[in-house]
Amino acid sequence: MAAATEQVCGRVSANLTRWFGIDGTNALFARALVQAQADHPALANVKYSHQSDVCLERLAESARIHGANAATEGVAAMLTALIELLGRLIGQDIAMRLVEQSVPAEAPDDARPTREENQL
Repeated sequence: MAAATEQVCGRVSANLTRWFGIDGTNALFARALVQAQADHPALANVKYSHQSDVCLERLAESARIHGANAATEGVAAMLTALIELLGRLIGQDIAMRLVEQSVPAEAPDDARPTREENQL
């Protein structure tokens, strides 16, 4: 779970940095994480870091404490919040394209946005 999450997080971060710069990407991820933390206690001690070896610091520790499912749900909520923030800035279609480009082609189907998520 942690490796796949880190891979997606790192790719999304890298793609967004190309368009919004480091400061813009940091702001988007920080805001999305704060929104997700409100409903997902498993993310309480997790921090986004563009400069770290891991995108979401303390996520593995959180998964050990709260369980992998709780951590995964929290990350999904954070990515949803990120897409919603991007949608307000650049439009939902472009936001989804940017995120979809970040998901590896060999990713499992449940890691790819669904048609319903594309309509958010």
